[in-house]
Amino acid sequence: MPPKTQTRDRVLSAAVRTLAEQGFGATTARAIATTGGFAPGVIYYHFDDLEDLLVATMRYTSEQRIARYTERTSAVGGFADLVATLRELYAEDADTGHIAAVQAMVAGAKGSPKLAAQTLVEVERWEELAAAVLRRYVAGTPIESLLPLRELATAAVAYYMGIETLSHLDGDRHRPDAVFEAAARTAAMVDTLRNISGS
Repeated sequence: MPPKTQTRDRVLSAAVRTLAEQGFGATTARAIATTGGFAPGVIYYHFDDLEDLLVATMRYTSEQRIARYTERTSAVGGFADLVATLRELYAEDADTGHIAAVQAMVAGAKGSPKLAAQTLVEVERWEELAAAVLRRYVAGTPIESLLPLRELATAAVAYYMGIETLSHLDGDRHRPDAVFEAAARTAAMVDTLRNISGS
C-alpha cells in the first residue's frame, strides 16, 4: 500500500475511533489527530475539511464491514449457522467501534447534507447485502414467494442500527444476546422446514 494511502487510512481509522469513543460533537480535527498521533494538518492534506473527512469515514467503515460480512456469510450453510455468524460479526462491530461510530455520524448527519447523503447510500448498500443473503437461503423453497425480502432487509438494517442505541439507553448489554438466542431457536426451526421441503 502506498505511503499516502496508508496515511489516509490512518486518519480514517482515527476518525472511527474518535467518533466511537467521544461522540460526534467532540470529534474535531484536533481530537482525531490526538487519537491517531499525528498533526491536525495531516487531515487537511488528505481531506478538504472535517465534513469531507466524516463523509469518507462513513464510506470507509461501511465498506470494510460490508466486505467482512460478505466474506463470512458467503460460505455459511443453514440458517442456524448464519445466525451464529451474524452474532460473531455483530460482536466484532461492537468491539471495533464500528456501531458506535456509525451511530454518532447518523446523529450528526442532521446538520450535514453531505454526510446525510452518504449515510443513505451506505444504508442502501447494507439493505442490498441483507436482501441478497436472505434470498440465498430461501431460494427454491415454498416460503420464497411469501417473504418480502427487501422489506425484511430494511427491517434488519434498522434493527441493527437501533439495538445498540437501546442498549446504551437502558444499560442492558444482554439485549442483543437475547435477540440472537431467540433468532437461533427460530433458525433451527427454519432449517428443519427447509430440510423437509427439500426431501
